[in-house]
Amino acid sequence: MKTRNMSWKRKGFILAFLAPTVIAFVLFYLYPIVTVFVTSFCKWDYTNITSPEFFGFADMWNNYKYIFELYPYFWEALRNSTIWALLGVFVQIPVSALIALAFSRKVKGVKFARNVYIIPSMISSAAMGMIFLQLYSPLYGVVNPVIRLFKQNFSENILLLKGPAFIAMTCAYIFFTGTTTLMILGNIMAVPEDVREAAMLDGASGLKQDWYITIPMIKDTLRTVSILSATAGFLLYNEVYFLTKGAAGTYSISYVIRELAITSTRTQFGRANAVAVIQILAGMLIIVFVNLLYSQLFKGKRIRRNGGQS
Repeated sequence: MKTRNMSWKRKGFILAFLAPTVIAFVLFYLYPIVTVFVTSFCKWDYTNITSPEFFGFADMWNNYKYIFELYPYFWEALRNSTIWALLGVFVQIPVSALIALAFSRKVKGVKFARNVYIIPSMISSAAMGMIFLQLYSPLYGVVNPVIRLFKQNFSENILLLKGPAFIAMTCAYIFFTGTTTLMILGNIMAVPEDVREAAMLDGASGLKQDWYITIPMIKDTLRTVSILSATAGFLLYNEVYFLTKGAAGTYSISYVIRELAITSTRTQFGRANAVAVIQILAGMLIIVFVNLLYSQLFKGKRIRRNGGQS
């Protein structure tokens, strides 16, 4: 009997401890997600802004049909957001990892270099967008004079040129890797020193240590920051808003949601939520993709290492 009472007290303590987190999750995450999903099948705009109306089972896909077939910017936004997500995985994370590996070296001045490198990450993305808006200005920016070194009399705004605008948008965020670099660096510094010493005794150079020891040992952190970077690229919004507002083929999924729900004179909340559902599903696919990618990468790496040892 006493053991049973202890068991119930323990369970009660665990439930009481978890209750605030569960309540916060339900109120601030689960409820909004369910609401977005349900209202994506509803007529919800300026005509019934306080009371969404379910289309009925025969027409429940109306919002999605509009987004897929009639809305002019959805496929462009989906393509752009997907490219930015992939660039986050295949460009931003490798750059972050290389810089973190360089910062992990015990050389003179590395602490100062780390601090200087982190400073841009302390600036909000909105402020960074405004900074790049000035850099790209055709009147007093620094980009047009550089272009004129190769193309005389160039005076156009690159943010209004399809193609260059997308590249300019990408450069405004892809190389700012302070946060991800810090996360990777912290994990690198946690690699046991005796493992490195053993590798040195076996004749492994610095680069071989990085490739065969450090990177495999921080693979979980690399996987995590890859997911964060990919989702940040897919959800790109501030840079789009401050630099182009979707002009010249630079729409993003997040900007489409804003345009439907806020900018549109019809306040098309139902259609915006249909795009939001697609965004949520895409986020889940990103997680699956990154996990599969890292499983394959490190599976192949283990095979090569075992093959080399044999």
